[in-house]
Formats: sequence, C-alpha cells, structure tokens
Amino acid sequence: MINPFQHIIRITILSIVLLGSFSVIGYSQNTGSCAEKLKNAESLFAKGQVEQVPSELYECMKSGFNREESLTAYKLLIQSYLLNDKLEMADSSMLAFLKKNPEYQVSLTDHSSFVHLFNNFRVKPVIQIAIHLGTNLPFITFVDQKGVDSEFGTSRYNTTALNLYTSIEAKIELNKKLEINVEAGYSQLSFSNIGNFYGFGETDYSESQKRIEIPVSVTYNPIRFGKFTPYGRLGFGPALNIGSIAKATFNSTDINNFYIRKGSDIDRKDLRIFMDIFAQVGAGIKFKTPGGYLFSEVRSTFGILNQTIEGGDSNSELIWHYFYKDNDFHINSLNFSVGYIQLFYKPSKLK
Repeated sequence: MINPFQHIIRITILSIVLLGSFSVIGYSQNTGSCAEKLKNAESLFAKGQVEQVPSELYECMKSGFNREESLTAYKLLIQSYLLNDKLEMADSSMLAFLKKNPEYQVSLTDHSSFVHLFNNFRVKPVIQIAIHLGTNLPFITFVDQKGVDSEFGTSRYNTTALNLYTSIEAKIELNKKLEINVEAGYSQLSFSNIGNFYGFGETDYSESQKRIEIPVSVTYNPIRFGKFTPYGRLGFGPALNIGSIAKATFNSTDINNFYIRKGSDIDRKDLRIFMDIFAQVGAGIKFKTPGGYLFSEVRSTFGILNQTIEGGDSNSELIWHYFYKDNDFHINSLNFSVGYIQLFYKPSKLK
C-alpha cells in the first residue's frame, strides 16, 4: 500500500519537472521567434522594404533580444526610419539606443545613415559614483608635550596601519581633465603613546578614533595611456569625531615596589574636538572597464586643529590612576584604497 505522504511528494516532484520543462520550451520558442524576426527584418531591409521593418521588430525590442541582437535591431530600426523620412522616430530610437549603449563606438560596418545620425548626438557622463575601500596609517604632528605637573618625562608615539577606511564619492566632470568630487567616508585612526613618569614607571596609552570625513576635492587627469589614466587629487573638508576610546596601563619600574595598573576602556570624547578641519592631497590610477573604472589610490590627510580639549572627567582618571596627561597634537593619516567608479550617462541631440 502506497503511503499517502509519499504519493504527495511524487506528485509535487512531477509537477515541478513539468513546469520547468514548459518554461524552457516556452523560452526557447520565444528566443527562436525573436531571432527569426530579426532575420526577416534584415531580409526586408536588404530588399528595400524598409516600411515593414519596425513592425517586424516591435514585439522583441524591449526584452526579446540578447545584446548583439539588440544592437543589430536598433541599427535596422534607425536606418529604416531615416530611409522612410520618419526623422522624429529615428531620433527617438537613437536616444533609446544610446541610453542602453552609452559607450558605443561606430564601426566600419555601420551604415552611413546610422553614423550620420549618431554623430548628431552627444553622450556625456552626468555623474560618477565611486566606492573606496582601504586602510589608514595615522601619524601625529605638532606635539606639545604635557606632564602631570610642570615637569614631564619622555614619550614616543606609535601608529598601526590596519585601520578601516571606506567611502562613497560623487564626481562631476567639469571638462575632459578636471572633476569636482564630494565624498562621505568612515575612517578609523589608532595610535599609542608610551610616556615615562619620572623614571618611576611607564604609561602605555592607546586610542582609537572613529570619524566621518567629508572632503570636497578636485581631481586632475593629465593624460591617458590606453585604458589607464593617472590622476592627482587636492581637497579639504571637515572630520567629525563620532567615537574615541582609549586604554591605559601603568607599569612600575621600581624593582622594590613593582606593580601593573590596568582598567576598563576610557571614553575620550569629552577631551577631543568634535570637528577637525583637514587638507588632502593624493594620486591614483584608474583602469577603464565597460561602464566605469577600477582604481587604486593613495592620499594624505593633514589635520589642522589641535585634538585636545583641557579638563574633563577622563583626564582626571588618566592623571591620578595612570600618571598620564594628554599632549596637544594634530592627527593625520596616509590612506591607501582601491575601488570602482560607475558612470551614469545622459545622451542628448546636438542643437
């Protein structure tokens, strides 16, 4: 006796197989039909029956052709309208063609009527959207050392390179060589400072900042080598501090009274400026791909404002528990990134 549950499973599997078969058959018939219509349209055009070409292609123009068939169909359609003196329809079809194929380059096999109309249109990038992904290497400058009291010992700063940087950028072409850019990025900057307290011990202080950087810049593309284009960048903007966390450890160096003092993370936002202003300079190279560019870039960001604010609860904890006081300093970074630029075009007819 057949288990009812097994019977249901068999019916379900058979239904799925049949539905899949019908879909494949239907797709094949549709594909074959559109390919056949294209051949018929080519035959009609060759015979000079151009007025019949649009109706032959109409049903398949939206989604029935693959890319190569679509190119051929648009060319036939445009040439047929031109030869039939339907100039507005030819313009409309050329505009639709260029929206789908904004980077098309005419070839020697293109009909002269198609080439003539093509040259009466301009395709210009309206906007470019770039995605950056990389890392920061911070470096500290303009250090004014401070001590727990009027005296202070030596200190040395170190930085780490594994800091996330990511951004999205909008680019507008001013001319063939100049672009103006507006960018919004997320940046991590980590550094440490080891300070000596009167030879009595050392404080190992480390801090990690999270920032939103909004540079406005200009990029200059001096020359193009095949598919490669080198470029330079110059800009400035604000950096907003959205988080600053520190850790500190005091290690006594007195062999008669040795100890290590540690604690939990310390929030430093109360002693860090919320908005820094920075200048930026960089260079990169981009490689042309269909519809966009791949790129690699290096840039330096130079902070202009002192990072430290006097007072605050976190400063008291550092002074009394870890024998450490903030220096005045500026924070900068060397940034390495790779990414992709997507081009968005707008075709228009020349007046």
